[in-house]
Amino acid sequence: MSSPLFELREMLVGRAAMAGRVISMANGMARVATKHGVVESALDGNSNMGDRVSVRGGRAVRVQDCVDIPVFSV
Repeated sequence: MSSPLFELREMLVGRAAMAGRVISMANGMARVATKHGVVESALDGNSNMGDRVSVRGGRAVRVQDCVDIPVFSV
């Protein structure tokens, strides 16, 4: 559990990564919805709308989802 003051300091310094989803893209920039609001950042790599990304230092990097989980029916 962290304190809100520590989180704010990390965000202001730029070291804290924020997780979110890409809600729009244009000209290499993405708008990312995070729990702190909407953030505009540069896209780093190949991302699509709806992808989960991590925003750090003004760049959005795609987070790999685990989609290769086997499903068994009984």
